Amino acid sequence: MLNLNFTPFPTITTQGLVLRQLQDDDVHELFALRTDERVNRFLDRSLPQSLDDVREFIATVNQITQRNEGLYWVITRKNEDKLLGTIGLRNFDPEQYQAEIGYELHPDHQGKGMMHEAITHVLAYGFGRLGLQSIKADTHPGNLRSIQILERFGFVKINGGENIYILVSGG
Repeated sequence: MLNLNFTPFPTITTQGLVLRQLQDDDVHELFALRTDERVNRFLDRSLPQSLDDVREFIATVNQITQRNEGLYWVITRKNEDKLLGTIGLRNFDPEQYQAEIGYELHPDHQGKGMMHEAITHVLAYGFGRLGLQSIKADTHPGNLRSIQILERFGFVKINGGENIYILVSGG
């Protein structure tokens, strides 16, 4: 069974990015990301109506991390601590050694290799440090960019799954 412990928070530093914990100071950038029509076109979630909604979301996410139930990283450029997107592991199934990956990137920063770099390191963390055996992703069938990046990493669509993809360790 998985032994999940996210204290201290696992900050990931890559060649060009820092994946760090969500902070109260991220409220304005997170509000902009979570209310952007281009980002939400393929997501089924309620939009924040105010900065207070986002502050509540930040508190909830950090409580989930403290309970070792999920990880939610902020994607920033190295040497520039501004939220550009997010990536996370959630819905852990300790008995199956499985989790789900989710991500979003502000459209102004898409197509620059940032999400590829972030996913590379989150998969390595999940399979390596956490010992996951598989990671799933649930994406909208119209979100071709997301499907393409998943397939580049070797994710395959599950037969019978609406639009669920899976990557098996070593996959």
